[in-house]
Amino acid sequence: MVSFKPINLEDKDLFTDIFAKTKPIASEMSFAYLFMWECEYNLLYAIVEDHLCMISRPRNFKPFAFCPIPVDGVRNDEKFKKAVTVIEEYFKNNGMDLLFGRVEESRLEELKQVYGSRMEAEYLEDISDYVYETSNLINLPGKKLGKKKNHINQFMRMYGSYEYVPVDKSNVEECRRIFDEWCEKNHECKAKISCERAACNRLLDNWDVIPLKGALVQVNGKFEAFTIGELLNPEMAVIHIEKGNSDIHGVYSLINRDFCANEWSSVKYINREEDMGIEGIRKSKLSYNPDFMVKKFLVKVSH
Repeated sequence: MVSFKPINLEDKDLFTDIFAKTKPIASEMSFAYLFMWECEYNLLYAIVEDHLCMISRPRNFKPFAFCPIPVDGVRNDEKFKKAVTVIEEYFKNNGMDLLFGRVEESRLEELKQVYGSRMEAEYLEDISDYVYETSNLINLPGKKLGKKKNHINQFMRMYGSYEYVPVDKSNVEECRRIFDEWCEKNHECKAKISCERAACNRLLDNWDVIPLKGALVQVNGKFEAFTIGELLNPEMAVIHIEKGNSDIHGVYSLINRDFCANEWSSVKYINREEDMGIEGIRKSKLSYNPDFMVKKFLVKVSH
């Protein structure tokens, strides 16, 4: 019997090593992401047949498994099938319908080889990732992205100057304050057990342990926006958090451009994660003209 166990900080090196070999493009495939959202995913994992197998028991959704990930980054259909069988047994023994969640489009074929006609795949638009060319986010070329440049120009006319400051242990409390003020203004986090602020705080609590990069923007002597990201693979960074004072016109466009220019200019792509089906977030992410989407699916397996 395979024993699944919760993810914790001591698992960082194991997960980081596996993801380094698989070179993921989906935003979930990093230790920082899984650790920060552990309160939401309620995650269990085990290494089965040289595959990382993860099972999530979310608060607001049915339990699901992630598609097993080869620990050496090399596809092996025989071992994959054995790993999937162990997951299927876990779901059966716990009286749960077998679901695979957040499955990348590129991995549907592997599951289809195992389950054939028993498998049904549903495209999940709300949780598919937006990916952009880094140079476009830095230079903001063309008519569409020129609007973002105009926002930054307006910012400069209104405020004259600003300071870009990397996040470190000495200023993480400023990130918390900005998030707290954002939540208050947007009436978020009221009586929620798990939320984005709690997830962000897990990263800030362990800033020196998890390999992250962050930035703050200071306007008129006060920090007004911050962002946090990390390298997802050698060609792609992912932005996990971006929060700011919306009363400061253009501050979001500014911190996005400067973070990419200062920290990620050497990578080709930036993954800005999903829109969660929230219209305002979707409109904002589309306004940056994504180069492609990391399409994700929910896979249902019938008996």
